Amino acid sequence: MDENGEINADAKDEAIDVQAPQSEPANAELKPLDPASNPFMNGEIRTLDGEIAGDEFAADAVNYQVLLGKIDTLLERLKLDA
Repeated sequence: MDENGEINADAKDEAIDVQAPQSEPANAELKPLDPASNPFMNGEIRTLDGEIAGDEFAADAVNYQVLLGKIDTLLERLKLDA
């Protein structure tokens, strides 16, 4: 830059060239997903504590109990009654 705040030819050469990251082409070969590597694809339903549940209703019941326990712990730590 010169004293007037304008960019001169020398400063243009020193400027950093910032480019957007290149994305993969639309016709790139897609790899099939391996169900064994993703627990959500093989039908397993897990609870918040990582246990496998029989179905969604069982998972909801266990998750409810887990969350109630966490709320109770927080209330005890804060010395509050609910």
